[in-house]
Amino acid sequence: MPSHHLDRVEIRRFRGLSELDLDSLGRFNVLLGANDVGKTSVLEALFLLTGFANLTVPVRIQQWRRLPIDRFEYFEALFHQIDPDQPIELVAHSAGAIVRRTLRISAPYTELEVEPEAPTSTGGGDGRSRTSARAGPAGGQSSSSLLSARRRLLRYDVTLQPRDGDAASYSATLRRREDGFQVKQSAEPADEATISARYMTPGVDYDGAAIGGLIVRKEVGRLVQFLKEVNPRIRDVAASGDLVYLDVGLDRMVPLNLFGSGMVRAASVLSHCMLANERLLFLDELENGLHHAAIRPFIEALLVLSRDQDMQVFVTTHSLAVLQSLLDVLGCDGFASHRSTTHCYTLKRDREGRVRPYRYEYAQFEHCVRHGIEIR
Repeated sequence: MPSHHLDRVEIRRFRGLSELDLDSLGRFNVLLGANDVGKTSVLEALFLLTGFANLTVPVRIQQWRRLPIDRFEYFEALFHQIDPDQPIELVAHSAGAIVRRTLRISAPYTELEVEPEAPTSTGGGDGRSRTSARAGPAGGQSSSSLLSARRRLLRYDVTLQPRDGDAASYSATLRRREDGFQVKQSAEPADEATISARYMTPGVDYDGAAIGGLIVRKEVGRLVQFLKEVNPRIRDVAASGDLVYLDVGLDRMVPLNLFGSGMVRAASVLSHCMLANERLLFLDELENGLHHAAIRPFIEALLVLSRDQDMQVFVTTHSLAVLQSLLDVLGCDGFASHRSTTHCYTLKRDREGRVRPYRYEYAQFEHCVRHGIEIR
């Protein structure tokens, strides 16, 4: 496995996952399971592990979930059983220069000084009594006019264990303020602390800049080839500012947004893969918006690009069409080399309510799909 790929991850007390270990990760990883079993939560935990230098990742995760971010209480859902007194612990193992990455997220209290609301005058004064009530001997604020309030913040504690040498640790905090978020770090994280990654939600829009980058680099022809597998009418791709257009043989090119969510998402995902700016790709609900006939060429493109661009991919699905298409692709001689690097994990709850992963390598995966054994 390449040095930046994750070989094993350990998740503790994150969202609905009390403890979950994923072993022997491959280059292409498929997460299966029933609704609300934690597939998306696993992707979010992995994304947190890649973004050590960016403490606003929890904010982005909240926004992807369409949750408010104006109060800390909304961030409590990051913690298992919505209990911020139980810290999150995430660990990633890999074969590179950094062999172990540990992230601990806690929510300690901090003391803040706040001004109490001034009493409302019951007389006919002009209100100046509010100021004089808080004025000290020199016209400043009296010590009794400030109250102490306890507020929670998010604290990161990161440890990086290199292959050679001692481990390096640093901490940082993320505090909610009226004007946004305040980030404080004990030290600047090392360059190798962060793994470049991209998270694609089911409702993602395309990035015109990414497709424009392919045009500048004269690599858009390959994107056209992939998109033609999804829609044979497509002849060319062009960009104007943030807008992307497709040539389908009409007198004018047609805006990409008119082709539906499946084509928009396929163009966005594939263009970012081709740019090779990210080392890890997280794709939630692979099949979202795609016609069943477009799923197979989309999987083929992802497998080819993950190999050519040295990218590790994590996708979620509960679609039988995706599993059948993946098996059909891997069954072709041209994709035989992907069989050993493609792994499927089914997440299931045990009798105690804990989520457990069950890993399927190619032979097991083929047997289950061929014989209709439910692994979704």
